Amino acid sequence: MKPQTYSMTEPLIERLKSAVWHTIQKPDGYHNVSQLVRAAVDQEVTRLEAKYNHGRPFPKVTTRLPTGPSPEGAMRGAQIRARNRRRASEQDPDHDDSP
Repeated sequence: MKPQTYSMTEPLIERLKSAVWHTIQKPDGYHNVSQLVRAAVDQEVTRLEAKYNHGRPFPKVTTRLPTGPSPEGAMRGAQIRARNRRRASEQDPDHDDSP
């Protein structure tokens, strides 16, 4: 297996860890986070293949996938930056954050 790193929200990470912890001794539970993530990803990829590629694996990607935030993540980042600028200007009315 090849280690990979992906971003997840803190609430999702907490749910993931809690699901493993509270089901570790159940017959259909998982023994670690990686095992649950592999199962969940496999299920979702299988669904996407069935829906968009007649149930067959997608062709191998030979170029780099896009990196950076999703459109939703970019929007959240813009909102956070705008909020921080408002707070800074409220604390210091002479503050100029123009580029």
